[in-house]
Amino acid sequence: MQTADPSDTVIERPSDLTPEWLTAAVGAGTVTAFTSERIGTGQMSECYRIGLTYADGRDGPATVILKVAATDPMSRQTGLALGLYEREVRFYSEVAPRLGGPIAQCFHTSYDPETGIFALLIDDAAPAVVGDEIRGATTEDARLALTELGRLHAPVIGSDTFAEADWLNRESPMNQALITQLYAAFIDRYGEAITPDQRMVCQRLVDNFDAYLAEETAAGRPKGLVHGDYRLDNMLFGRPGSLRDLTVVDWQTVTWGPALTDVAYFIGCALRTEDRRANYDELLRAYHEGLGPNPPLTLDDVRDGVRRQSFFGVMMAVVS
Repeated sequence: MQTADPSDTVIERPSDLTPEWLTAAVGAGTVTAFTSERIGTGQMSECYRIGLTYADGRDGPATVILKVAATDPMSRQTGLALGLYEREVRFYSEVAPRLGGPIAQCFHTSYDPETGIFALLIDDAAPAVVGDEIRGATTEDARLALTELGRLHAPVIGSDTFAEADWLNRESPMNQALITQLYAAFIDRYGEAITPDQRMVCQRLVDNFDAYLAEETAAGRPKGLVHGDYRLDNMLFGRPGSLRDLTVVDWQTVTWGPALTDVAYFIGCALRTEDRRANYDELLRAYHEGLGPNPPLTLDDVRDGVRRQSFFGVMMAVVS
């Protein structure tokens, strides 16, 4: 069977796949047939599990995951306008090869900036299990998530290359005027559920938001890769037979910014309050150990950065 150059074919839907294309993209032997099954419920994108059959009993991956732009025109236009598709494709093609940690192997990327058509073909983390946002993380799962995040962050913290990459450094629309409006609506809806102390913290953040952003983005503050949504819904925890202990997915919101953002957001969202308080120092150490034997940050740097970025969770609650 003659193989095709994957770059020669535009993949918009699973129906565009062919055995020849999959043979060339996966590179593990001749694919003779394939199946397609929709998985997940994403709004900006759609994911499909592609089952592969090989000639001559070749032992390539039994399944891979195809991720493409949403069929819905409005969702696709939103993903295109916000740069979500470009960021995820470029993350897998330009950033992921430099990183360790919980990232799926990527076999193919393509992106059309005019139409928003994109395709990612990555390995299948099954039988891994998605984290449970409602139940929360166990201490063991949280330790794993933070250790792996450290492994992911370590190679690029302070990178000049990514600090200068336009696609990772888009100007945020969030400012004090906008968050003031959003906070007013937030209080109208959830005010009765917020304690006086919580309201005071939120109000102080809103009143000083521009100054806070300026301080956190100032020269000299540790900068690094920010997933932007590092929470249990985007984590696949390995089970016997999984390729990794943890796989982190959905890199459409990846940016360059304060290095400890994801650590702070995860610790604040993933654990019950009593578990977080009891294990806080241990979890910070787990992240720091994940940075490796010659870490780019000290443990005190980590502690200070997490304290400063703890407001990221407050901001996400308000803007969401």
